[in-house]
This record gives sequence, structure tokens and C-alpha cells, in this order.
Amino acid sequence: MKDSALWRVVDNQSGTQSIVSTPSEAVAFVNSRFDTDDDDEPFSINEVGPLLPRPLGIITAWAAEKDGERTDGRTAPITIRPVVTDNAIECEAVVLWDDVYVSWDHDMYTVEGPDGSDYSEAHSAAELSGILDEYADDYEYAPEEPDSQRWPKPGELIPYGAQECAKRFGHLDDDSLLWLAATRVTLAVWRNTPVENWHAGISPLHDGTMMRINVATTRLVRSMLSFDHVDWIAVGLAIVDPSRVLPTGQSVLELGLACHNADDPAHEVDPREELAEMAQDAISWGRRYRLHEKEFGLRTLIEYFCASDNGWFGAPSWGRIVDRFLTAVDDRENAHWRLHRDKPWFDEWFTNRPSDIADIKEFRRLLLAGPDLLSEEAAEWCVEGAIRFVCQDDHTNDCWRCGIPRATESPDK
Repeated sequence: MKDSALWRVVDNQSGTQSIVSTPSEAVAFVNSRFDTDDDDEPFSINEVGPLLPRPLGIITAWAAEKDGERTDGRTAPITIRPVVTDNAIECEAVVLWDDVYVSWDHDMYTVEGPDGSDYSEAHSAAELSGILDEYADDYEYAPEEPDSQRWPKPGELIPYGAQECAKRFGHLDDDSLLWLAATRVTLAVWRNTPVENWHAGISPLHDGTMMRINVATTRLVRSMLSFDHVDWIAVGLAIVDPSRVLPTGQSVLELGLACHNADDPAHEVDPREELAEMAQDAISWGRRYRLHEKEFGLRTLIEYFCASDNGWFGAPSWGRIVDRFLTAVDDRENAHWRLHRDKPWFDEWFTNRPSDIADIKEFRRLLLAGPDLLSEEAAEWCVEGAIRFVCQDDHTNDCWRCGIPRATESPDK
């Protein structure tokens, strides 16, 4: 449809209109509404041209171009906040700089300036970019505060992170590194966001469900990473996409709405506002890392994300965690249960694993394939069993947590 002609069907009495791709669709639309006499002309049909893309992609590409024009290593002072609604599968409106509103109606973009003082129309991406250029000249960064230099800069952190990756994980192949990077991106752009508020306190987003969603998000991010090319803005927006379907069967927006409770201070913020904030942050994040890639190179940037192992599915330690957890679930006396085995609930819980993980081989297969494949009940059982606190150390030396002594030195030394 993008390259084909479109027609606008307008109800001349009510003003209701619809965009269709063929005249036959227009006729079907008319016939579905009501019967008409041959002499009546309650509807008008006129060609409106090809379907324009929604504005968010145009605007992020325009902002990225502005970023590339700067010589100070910073992104251009452009804030981009998509408008999140209940029904929109794709974003149809965007707010720039908190006061410039860009909307889309199939064949035209409209740009409304602060307080409605300006109103412009664009019929192509190039026209829209030209209008935004005029606004961009009015915005610039505020001068930095004197202490703003005290934090480490990307020029220091990114090479350092890549060096740490080489020291700790230099033995890993590229696929393993990309999985590790995916866990860190997921933590930054998904977990350390208002989603954590949805998960806090009394919430339908339980720990097991959160684990499954985190893993599914990591899997999504991994599918978008390579050492050849990464669209950082697209990665960020894919993570926070309100229409993304989660392992629960809900969309991200539906999950947020399910956690919303206007009477609970922890969950009173409208999730549509939170998702708009998350999208704004994800776009800013993507633009920054696009510039970092330009400065440091894609491999160095990905290796920077691989400076540490957080023990998630996809991290190098996950296989060890699975091995040790499954050893523990078959041994009540295992050191892993030292804090739990005397609890009154432990014996019944320990002997009643959910049926889909009762077989230890199938349990292992599911964990190694990804906890997002577990049932909700099984995932919750794993979290209750403190899988996230299983020691992930490789035990090349001693391990106080597991009671492993330091290896005896050779008598020849």
C-alpha cells in the first residue's frame, strides 16, 4: 500500500472519513454503512496519493542526521517523545522539545508550534524535515554546570569496558559476546526503567513473570545485534514498543495497565505516560550509542557492554547456574538451601515441583533454552528457590559461598 494510490472516502453529512487503497474497497465501505438510492450522493471519493510513513521513524532519522553534524561528540538538543495511546499499534504523533506537536493522517503531516502559535503541513518526509529544521535553530544546550565534568566520560568508560571484556571474556566467541551484550542492553533499556515500578510492591507482575519477560526481551535484543551493523535507535524502540507481545500473551501496554492502580502510590502513574517516557529515553539512548559507535567502532562498543556478567540467561555464567541449581533441587542438604531448609514451608515446597519441570532432564532443557519457555508456575518456583542467588563463580580459586577452599599450592613453588 505504501507505493500505491489511496482514496479518501468522506461521509458528507457527518464528516466521517476513511482511507482505502482501491475504489472497490470504497464501494464496499459505503455499502456496509447503509443502502442508498441511485440519485443520492451521500459519499465523495477522491484520490489522495501514496501512504506516508508514520512520523516517528522520519523524526528519529532527522535527529540522527543532526547529531552527525555536531563536532562536540554530543547529540543535538532534540527531545523526542512519542504519544502513547490505548489503540495505536504504531505511533501516529510525536512531541518535540515538549512543545512542538507532530501528527500524521495518512497523506499529510501537521506540525503545531508552542501554544498553537504556528501550524504547518507537510506532504513528504523531506518537507517535514525542512519544517523541523526551522524549529531546531531555536534550541541549544544550556551551559554545563561546573561539576558536570566530574563523572567519567564515555571516552574513558567505553575503552575501559572493552578492556575488561578482553580480560574476563576474551575466550568467548562472537555469538556468546553478543548474548552477553544483549543482557546488559536489556538491563539498561528495559529493566532499569518504570517497569521496575510496575514490578514493585503488590503487583500482578510477579518475580517469575518478570524473569520470563526479561529473558524474552534479551532474546529480542540479541536478534538485533551483530558485529556488522546495529541500529541502536531501533533496538531501544523495539524494547519499549507498547504493542510488543510478552510471554504472558499481553502487550507491553496491557502489562502496564494491569499493574496500574490509581490508589497505590507505587503504581499510580499512568503507564501510557511511563511508556512515552521510556520511548523518549530509548531514543536518546540509541542516538548516543550511534555516536559512540562512530567514535569507537562497533566491536569496541559491543565489548564495552560485555564488561561484566549479571547471571542472566545469555550470560556466560548461565550454564553454571543451571548446573548448580539443578544439583540443589535434587538434594535437600545442598548448601544452597542453608537459609531455607528450616522454614516451615520448605519441605512441602521442595517436594512439589510443578509438573512441567518434574523431570530433571526436561527441567534442564527448558532452563538452558531460556526461562521464558517455562510456565508461569514453574518460573515462580525457580524464583522462590532463589535461582538468581546461585553462585555463578567459575571456582578456579576458592569460593566462600560454596565452601570450596583455595587450591593447595604446588610444593615445588
